[in-house]
Amino acid sequence: MKPTFLTTLILPALMATAGIAQANEGGNGMEASYLTHAPDNTFHSDSLTGNQVRSRVENDEDIGTINDLIIDEDGKINAVVVGVGGFLGMGEKNVAIEWDSLELTKDEDNEEYVISVNASEEALQEAQEYERNDDLRTERDTEMNNSEENANEMRDTQS
Repeated sequence: MKPTFLTTLILPALMATAGIAQANEGGNGMEASYLTHAPDNTFHSDSLTGNQVRSRVENDEDIGTINDLIIDEDGKINAVVVGVGGFLGMGEKNVAIEWDSLELTKDEDNEEYVISVNASEEALQEAQEYERNDDLRTERDTEMNNSEENANEMRDTQS
């Protein structure tokens, strides 16, 4: 009788300990850290997206608009996707320009970034188009759309 009684007391304690150990293995042990403001020499992505890219070889003429950023898993910007050509967004094509090819400076008021590249508008229009495919966002958006469609179908059949 005593061994059975001890087993019923010890078994739940062992199971609880194993559960705690498993939960701790799931994390990396580091707590999140937080910022209250942007550190020096950093900027927000919206400081770039939507801005014009200027040509250093064409007297700082606007030659395209930054539509997106290509960021690696370490958080480093590899390239910017610039929309060139077209009119009011029609006929525009995207060209990915490597980050190291860009020059960022501040405007006269020291508030906005001026983004320049050593290329002409013609050179960007002749560059190979950047096609966004097979990336995480596309897969995630597809999964989310499928989930929403399935949820809508289930609601429709239940009605």
